[in-house]
Amino acid sequence: MTTLAEDMARWICDLRYEALPSEVVTRTKLILLDTVGCALAALDAPPVRLARQVAREQGGNPLATPMGASWRTSTEIGAFINALAARYLDFNDYTDVGSHPSTNIGTVLAVGEAQGASGKDLILATNVAYEMQLRLRDACENQKEGWDNSTLEHYSAAALAGKLMGLTVPQLTHALAIAAAHANTLAEVRRGQLSMWKAAAEAMSAKMGTFAALLARVGVTGPVGAIDGEYGFANVVVGNFAPEFVRRRDGEFSILRSCIKVWPCLFVAQSPITAAVQLHQQGVKATDIDKIDVYLSEFGYTQQTRFQKSGVSSREDADHSVTYCVSRVFLDGTVWLPHFEEHKLKEPAVVDLMKRLTFHRDDNLPKKMGAAVEVTLRQGKTLRAEIPYAPGHTQNPVGEADITKKFHALADEVVGEGKARRAADMILHLEERGNVGALMETLVAPSKVQ
Repeated sequence: MTTLAEDMARWICDLRYEALPSEVVTRTKLILLDTVGCALAALDAPPVRLARQVAREQGGNPLATPMGASWRTSTEIGAFINALAARYLDFNDYTDVGSHPSTNIGTVLAVGEAQGASGKDLILATNVAYEMQLRLRDACENQKEGWDNSTLEHYSAAALAGKLMGLTVPQLTHALAIAAAHANTLAEVRRGQLSMWKAAAEAMSAKMGTFAALLARVGVTGPVGAIDGEYGFANVVVGNFAPEFVRRRDGEFSILRSCIKVWPCLFVAQSPITAAVQLHQQGVKATDIDKIDVYLSEFGYTQQTRFQKSGVSSREDADHSVTYCVSRVFLDGTVWLPHFEEHKLKEPAVVDLMKRLTFHRDDNLPKKMGAAVEVTLRQGKTLRAEIPYAPGHTQNPVGEADITKKFHALADEVVGEGKARRAADMILHLEERGNVGALMETLVAPSKVQ
């Protein structure tokens, strides 16, 4: 019997653009647009700036342009910087299993530029990444504790990079094996007080997966049993691995599971924020509130009760805190990027309101996604709003107009309205583009990027 790495390599090599249904192509372009906007808005973020600094200091064969830059770096470093920018604001996509596979688009752009890929190539490679990452995520559903799901981007990055490089089945097998041999990100990256590395976990996986494909292309071999061998990832790390999810051939495309975020924070907060906005629009203000009760699914409740209700000290803490996000809505009516600046986190009004919020577990809510917010006003009146699926979820989708509006809200101030319009047009007609280079030139933001 062939190893899982060999099986995966074969179906990746066999997949063709012509096999993608029109709805998959359309969805891919919208996710590309959304992700590029998220990355551009993060160009000034400290870890993104610092990563560019390291790239400039270290040099490298100039093959890939980091988004926003006018200079090039090596392919794997380009993938790292792009993925870091896409992920930093916690505004890129999510799925029903909590993964954020659009960070793979950072690698798609870096490797695609280095390879002179066409727009169709980029669309196909993006779908290869989604298939790899989400099939593996499903196979790991009953995983052991201790490792982070960003681990899986080692595999998806190696897969999409190998596809864009035109690797053979044996070469791609070894690319996946090399990636798998070191693909075990510790879950500590998203525990306790969160650091800059929360957003860099997928980016490091992107770098390592890309480098694995580059090594395999020139003939480096890897341990082909690194995924499902006796001492491989499935047995040692996951513990209860279901390979049938990876080997499936049902014609379904995983990218259709992707959800768009309306609010710049973790996916668990999307529904409670929406509920709080509804209550605020009914006239509820922070000064009226005696207490706030937030009802979450088992997953959301378990995740959020790890956070101290009055203890956000960084952007990384705040965008993962339902307590902060909901409290901010009752103060300002919405949650947007400036609300995560450090001075906003310490405002007495928000600190006081956060202390009034209590979480409750509600098993009647949709798994991982739904939420209800109930406010008790000082005069004793209680109001409640329940959101089973937030706007942007596949059960409550947003369309091209909304995603384009979000892109411009993020990109216009960075590259200018004219360039942003041209970039959006290129992405929405990506299958007509002969080379990704023109798109990267349109994304240059010299005033933001050193």
